[in-house]
Amino acid sequence: MAFRPDLDTTLGRYAQAWNTDDPDARWSLVHASAAPGVVYIDPHSEKPVQGQAALASFMALFREQVGWAFSFVGAPDGHHDRVRVRWRLTDAGGIETDGLMVATLDREARLVEIIDFVDG
Repeated sequence: MAFRPDLDTTLGRYAQAWNTDDPDARWSLVHASAAPGVVYIDPHSEKPVQGQAALASFMALFREQVGWAFSFVGAPDGHHDRVRVRWRLTDAGGIETDGLMVATLDREARLVEIIDFVDG
């Protein structure tokens, strides 16, 4: 029987990918948590980010320019191949920004399409 990670494992790896400064670790975490053709849609990106390499690059740029820590808040909620979960960004001074992620999953519980909404 093949290893099939659960949603908590996928989300944990995804959050770690946002928070690491190590490009090799980020790539491994993105590769483990997102499908090869992942599409990431964020209100701060002019167009969708497509593919694992592009997502890892976007995360690296975010870490370099903003550096806030990413975490999920509360338990994910979902059905079928859809999930939604609240997230939080925290800067070094403790200032927080909250939002919502809505995503589609593949059969291996990897993220296929990620749509982020920022509160306020």
